[in-house]
Amino acid sequence: MTSFKSLLIILGLALTTISSATTYYVATTGDDKNQGNKEYPFKTLNKAWSVVTAGDTIFMRGGTYNNSIMPATTYLRNKNGTSSDPIVITNYPNEKPILDYGDAVFTAQKSGIWIENVKYLHLRGIRITNIRQPMSGDIPQYGIMLWNNVSNSVFEQMETDHIGGWGVTIGDYCTNNLFLNCDSHHNADPYSSIPFGWSDGFQSGSSTSTNNIFRGCRAWENSDDGWDFRLYDGTVTLESCWSFRNGYKPNSTARGGNGEGFKLGIKRLPSTNSVLRTVVNCVAFDNYMIGFHTSIVSGYGTFKSILYNNTAFRNGTSCNGQGFCFEQPAVENVLKNNLSFNNPRDYIYPVNISQNNSWNRSNPASDEDFQSLDTTGVSGPRKTNGDLPDLLFLRLSQSSTLIDAGVTVGYPYYGNAPDIGALETVVGDSHVNKLPLVNISSPSKGVSYTMPATVTIDVDAFDSDGTIDKVELFDGSRKLSEISSAPFSFTLKDLPAGTYNLKAVATDNLKASSTSDILEITVVQPNEEKEYFNLYPNPNNGRFTVDFSSLTDTESFMLTVVDLIGNTVFREEISANESTRQFDLSYLNSGIYILMIVSGKILLTQKLILNRLP
Repeated sequence: MTSFKSLLIILGLALTTISSATTYYVATTGDDKNQGNKEYPFKTLNKAWSVVTAGDTIFMRGGTYNNSIMPATTYLRNKNGTSSDPIVITNYPNEKPILDYGDAVFTAQKSGIWIENVKYLHLRGIRITNIRQPMSGDIPQYGIMLWNNVSNSVFEQMETDHIGGWGVTIGDYCTNNLFLNCDSHHNADPYSSIPFGWSDGFQSGSSTSTNNIFRGCRAWENSDDGWDFRLYDGTVTLESCWSFRNGYKPNSTARGGNGEGFKLGIKRLPSTNSVLRTVVNCVAFDNYMIGFHTSIVSGYGTFKSILYNNTAFRNGTSCNGQGFCFEQPAVENVLKNNLSFNNPRDYIYPVNISQNNSWNRSNPASDEDFQSLDTTGVSGPRKTNGDLPDLLFLRLSQSSTLIDAGVTVGYPYYGNAPDIGALETVVGDSHVNKLPLVNISSPSKGVSYTMPATVTIDVDAFDSDGTIDKVELFDGSRKLSEISSAPFSFTLKDLPAGTYNLKAVATDNLKASSTSDILEITVVQPNEEKEYFNLYPNPNNGRFTVDFSSLTDTESFMLTVVDLIGNTVFREEISANESTRQFDLSYLNSGIYILMIVSGKILLTQKLILNRLP
């Protein structure tokens, strides 16, 4: 008799057989005559596509697929997955496949990946770069082209850069697609009829495509716009996307194309009340012209645009641009909780609903409202899961009145109400940079030296959520030295007589800084009497002796032991007639402490090193 457990195993094997899918591999070292398995991979993605069916997976191994390996255009055509069994093309774990056509010279229009008549595709983790524009013929190129009837597909962590045209283009009848955590940057078309005017990060001019979503994507340093939907008649949603430094010629401050962060488009069809543009938690900064732009051509219909919790910063710096621009009052725009800062203008023409935006407030935003205006890291590596990097740039400072100053719009938020702007600030969590810790560990406070003195200053610096960028040593306001990497040990040579008020300033990788307590040291002339005491043994296990016999003070004094953050861990009064005393502090944790002798006339300190043996 077959046991129940055996029956389950048999049924499991049967189901596995019924629903089995095939995994194929593509590698730079492969051959299209191979079987396409891990040991004998294919050479081209075209070959792998020719054999896949719904539910199959294609792994692309890491490496550079140049023009001699991969054809100039990879065609993914005329195949469908299903909602439960999509066709998956993805990078092999922890490897990066790069389609690099830098050595190829084209005379016709090419696309790194051309997708047509495909449903339920998941394309992930591939970079497409260096597709040159032909020098004649006005022929812009494509990084990724969704040409016709591409729907219900996901494009995740795709990167298109240095394309002689558009990074990503959506053609006709492309619906219900998700672009997740994709990057498109440094695309430029110098040989177009309008030079540099046809290179957007993400673009669509289709009148038949709709319901496409961009989430967590970035577009930067494209010669025209970050996003361009100027002739797109369908609905589009943009969530948590960044668009910056667009509209410039490559490696130049000269204008290229239009230079808009999010060109949300115009309406060409008859009047409609449909919401065609929804933009939430997006950021546009340092673009040549406009951050967020919705317009309408006179005589055409109206449509609704919804913009919630977006931030426009420093756009139009080389042009009379705006943070938010709406050219016709007939367009039904709804703006709530948006932040415009350091743009030439906020917006033009009244919108239908403008509520809890920065320009609706009596007190405009200022530098002090932000934790950082430093753009370092905006184009840097993403998190391991593909999400945008966690930066302090444009995140509100904890004292900003813009925190919790928005109105509820149906999206999640922290605190009592949404913040104004794209980036929520959460008091006490990882979104708030923790200041570095810094302490002068040696010498001890109150130590004196005889001139000409050589003094070594040891500084401990630590950053719990980042790294230490530098440590500076000051005497009052005078900078003495700087060290950019541990150990942070400063040697001061030939110090003349005098009193020195030393402090260390530690700066972390996000440019936040902390200052240590002031350490006062004294350098005296030779043969000048000075107070001191002896502490031995040191280091010790908590049991030690202090010799007070060299002290000339005849009054009683207080002996105090503090830890490095200033907490008192021991205190005892010592009478004037005592010359030595033994102490037992073995109950304390191992570490460095400061032993202080304080009276009305003296303050002496020494470092106490406690090392409890196991």
